[in-house]
Amino acid sequence: MMRIITLIFIIVTFFSCQKAYEKEEVKAIEEITNDYLKKNHLDKYYLNPKDFFGKPTTKASIDTLDFKLYLSDALMPLSQIREDNKWMFKNNDFNKSDSIIFYAIMDSKKFKELEYREYDKSKIKLIKPYKQFNEDIKPNDDYSKILFSRVCFDEKMENGIVVIDYLIGNESGYTNGYNMALLIKKKNNKWSYVSRR
Repeated sequence: MMRIITLIFIIVTFFSCQKAYEKEEVKAIEEITNDYLKKNHLDKYYLNPKDFFGKPTTKASIDTLDFKLYLSDALMPLSQIREDNKWMFKNNDFNKSDSIIFYAIMDSKKFKELEYREYDKSKIKLIKPYKQFNEDIKPNDDYSKILFSRVCFDEKMENGIVVIDYLIGNESGYTNGYNMALLIKKKNNKWSYVSRR
């Protein structure tokens, strides 16, 4: 009887830990998506734009902007991505302490164990002026697309690694993009990514 109770306790603990991990993973994906879009699209081209010579130019009003984002609901295994794209994980761009964190997570058992999973992307709340879309692209529509890997956290869930595949496109295809393994950090209960030098 004691063995059955112990087994039930272990199973319940395992599933509750797994649910907590997956919940934190979705939170990280939401916050990294918004952090990435703000820094690399919204601020750069619309809210703090610079001309060819690096001088500030006319800012757009956020109320006049409307951007479409396709967000994949499939999270690919990190170990598979690393196997196919080793260059993404050759860390040459972090400071020493961040580099140690990056490699420790990459060498962890969890990094190798994380499998493909799907999640409910409708739960992801995007910052203004981004909206998720799934319909067909119309002529002259501009849009962004983001695909993520699984997120591998350290034991304290204060740091993590995720691969982002960011594409900007229109009806004719993709015109620009970025594909890289990111180191992410949680500060004040919010996830953001560490910019590479």
